[in-house]
Amino acid sequence: MALRNAHEHQVATDTVRRLGDAARTKSELLDIAVHELRSPLTVIQGYASLLEAGDLGGLDASGARAVRAVTTKAREAQEIVTTLLTVARLEADELSIERTPVALAPLLHRVRERARARLELTGATLTVSCPAELRAIGDEVLVSRIMDNLVSNALTYSDPPAEVAVVAAREGSQVTLRISDRGPGIAEEERERIFERFVRGRGAERASGTGLGLYVSRECARRMGGDLLLEGDRPGGGSTFTVRLPGV
Repeated sequence: MALRNAHEHQVATDTVRRLGDAARTKSELLDIAVHELRSPLTVIQGYASLLEAGDLGGLDASGARAVRAVTTKAREAQEIVTTLLTVARLEADELSIERTPVALAPLLHRVRERARARLELTGATLTVSCPAELRAIGDEVLVSRIMDNLVSNALTYSDPPAEVAVVAAREGSQVTLRISDRGPGIAEEERERIFERFVRGRGAERASGTGLGLYVSRECARRMGGDLLLEGDRPGGGSTFTVRLPGV
C-alpha cells in the first residue's frame, strides 16, 4: 500500500509538473504572438497619429473621422492581444503585480484622454469626479487597464449618445471607483456569468470582443487586494460597476 501510495503521489506530481510546463509554454507562445502583433499595430497607430496631426498633409472632415476610427480600432486590437497575454499569465500564476501608491486623479484623466477620439466620434460624454489627493495601493498599469476596459464597456453597451460617469471616493480603508452608464442594464441571470471567461452579456452584438475583459479585470483587482463588483443595475436603466482597492 505504501508503494502504491508513493506511485500515485509521483504520478500526481508529474501531472502537475506537466500542466505547469504546458501553462508556461502557452504564456511564452502568447508573448511571442503579442510582440509580433504589436509591431504592425504600432506602425499603424504611428502613421494615424501623423495624419491626425496634419504632419503628412491636410485632411478634410471625412478623412479626419476615418483616421480617428483607424486609431481607435488599432488601439482596440492592441487591447485584445494584451488581454490574451494577461489571461495566460494569470492562469500560469506568472503575472507580475506591483503594490505601490497610485495617484488616481491623473490616472483617470489619462483614461479619459485615451477615450477622447471615441467620445468625439460618437458624441458620447464621459465625466470624471476624483479628489486630487486620492490614492490607492495597486499596480498602476493594471488599474489603468481595468478602468479602460470598464469605460469601453460602458460606452459600447449604452444607447447613443452614451453618457458615462466615473466617480472615485474614499470609503473607510478602501477606495472605490464607480463606473455608471445609462445602458439597457444586465439581466439577473447574467450578473455573475459576465465575469466568467468568454462570456458576453446580452447586447454583445453591438461590438466585437473576446468575452475576457471583465474576467481579467476582476482577477487583477482581486490580486491587488481589491475586487470588482456589479453593484447597481436596473434593467433598462443602466449599470454601475465598482472597483474596490486598498486605500493609502
